Amino acid sequence: MKKIVISLKHAHENNPQDYSSAIIYWYGILDRLGYEVLYYDYSNYNFDDLYNQVKEFKADYFIHVNYLIGVHNEFDKLRELCKVFLLSSDAHRFHDSNLKHWIPYVDGIINYEGEKEWYLRDGLPEEGFLKMKWGFNPNTMCTPTQNKIYDIQHYGGLHGGRKTKLNRFRELGKDIHLEEFLTHDKIKQSVAKSKYSLCFSNNAIETRKELKGRVIEIPSQAILLTEPAPELETYFNEDEIIIFNSIEEAIDKINKLSEKDYNLMLNKGKRKLWNQNTVYHEWNKILPLIDPDYKKIDPIHIIKKYHSKFYEK
Repeated sequence: MKKIVISLKHAHENNPQDYSSAIIYWYGILDRLGYEVLYYDYSNYNFDDLYNQVKEFKADYFIHVNYLIGVHNEFDKLRELCKVFLLSSDAHRFHDSNLKHWIPYVDGIINYEGEKEWYLRDGLPEEGFLKMKWGFNPNTMCTPTQNKIYDIQHYGGLHGGRKTKLNRFRELGKDIHLEEFLTHDKIKQSVAKSKYSLCFSNNAIETRKELKGRVIEIPSQAILLTEPAPELETYFNEDEIIIFNSIEEAIDKINKLSEKDYNLMLNKGKRKLWNQNTVYHEWNKILPLIDPDYKKIDPIHIIKKYHSKFYEK
């Protein structure tokens, strides 16, 4: 069995009692796909300690989650022990200021938004460019079905013009149930209690639209009510979610949806999530490009084996 060390923060930076987003998105996946995994807590980063752990573990691969706060050129030394990969989001905002500066010290960059020509231009070998989609993680994102007590819900911060848009919903007679700084478990329960959950696409500084990770969280329990975003069409069809260009359009589409059609759309979104948009599906595509010995599996087999309680066929 091959071994992987994943460097990530274990606890949420604003709430030590909650899991970090990295744990929520990636915990438990590579373990299920046939690797022995060591989760190194980057919150306590010390390179000598990390080096010794990677060496003693006899890792074949090292994956570091990028927190965009600097570049560890010392990771070049880890390449004496194993292959080294960076896992990063926010490429459009931070490629020039951060991501491209990692290239001399890693074997590849697993990214969500980057364009291949940027990386090739800046010296990354073509085989080192590894494009991944967001994926639903059944190990951390499942929650039991709840009674729907909220109509429209929104969770998370109110940056990127979100407050103005939420106020427009209220002006037009639609109350929004807001959840800002809850634990991940409580957010899951809140989504499960909601008919619709909102996703706005502007980035924090309102310079472009971007695909948010929540597009693969929400449909497990509610209808995704979202603005258009790059590559959204590669995740869902238009009859599986609601896409709107204005608040007026969002309300109109909600009002026209009968209870029967609501349930049909909800179930279609769930099925697409489980059958095509899990993080098992994404790593199953990426791993053959990292590990030449990896044999692709049927993600549904893994899902049925470990997550049958929640699996939507």
